[in-house]
Amino acid sequence: MNLLYINNQQKFFGGFNKSFSDSKFVLFGVPFDSTTSYRSGSRFGPSAIREASINIETWSWRGNIDFEDIGTHDLGDLAVVHGDCNETIRRIGEVIEEIMKLKKIPIMIGGEHTITLGIAKNLKDITILSFDAHFDMRDDYLSNRLSHACTMRRISEEIGPENVMVIGVRATCKEEMKFVKDNNVYFISSKQINTNDAKKIGLMLKDVLKSKKKIYLSIDMDVLDPSYAPGVGNPEPEGISISSLLDIIEEIIDDRLLGFDVVEVTPPYDNGITSIMASKIIYEICCIANKFI
Repeated sequence: MNLLYINNQQKFFGGFNKSFSDSKFVLFGVPFDSTTSYRSGSRFGPSAIREASINIETWSWRGNIDFEDIGTHDLGDLAVVHGDCNETIRRIGEVIEEIMKLKKIPIMIGGEHTITLGIAKNLKDITILSFDAHFDMRDDYLSNRLSHACTMRRISEEIGPENVMVIGVRATCKEEMKFVKDNNVYFISSKQINTNDAKKIGLMLKDVLKSKKKIYLSIDMDVLDPSYAPGVGNPEPEGISISSLLDIIEEIIDDRLLGFDVVEVTPPYDNGITSIMASKIIYEICCIANKFI
């Protein structure tokens, strides 16, 4: 496999590394945070997530399987170009394209949320579910149209706003609310999740997704309440729990899953809790998806 933009390293997710050919899932990190507007440091996320993954148990009670029994290959980190979002996104696209050509499921760990745009530019007939405290649908932020605050706006321009769904949202502005309403963007607020049973929310979302061909999950760790995940770039109160997040994901994952990412882990702002949460989420999604792949 020719992966020009990948830097190999010795610390692998989960503490082991199965061969590429024997793996269903292919993971790579994107240590990029050049558009961060509040708390920087998500460039250290991939390393921290790997470190945490080595030190938590790998059995999944949801998937009823051990993560070690699932084929997963860790490529290492993308050689990002700090300060150049366009080039970094282009490189992500090339790596994703090659992984998918070889019939593997990509897992991307970040890094700021802007990196998800590298996925959308290379996938067609897809619905992206963004689990996020924010819509990320500003047209520009601080005069930058390629900002983490604009990620889903740019993605909606690539795949259509009808193919973007935002789950767990609770922080927005007038501009975003107007765009969301004018374009009928589907969303579920954190309040809806916290005042209802998460399983029921998951079943409702599953029904909405019936007509969709392929799905991709993008998990911004700030979707969780800061009491669960304090180490993020833009924490917002009244978030959801990790159990609610996984209950919803468990209901919607099936054989249409093309891949997923976990972004915005910002290690300098906690004592490793957020990295542990991110690792657990990756373990569980892989183990749940394994039943369908």
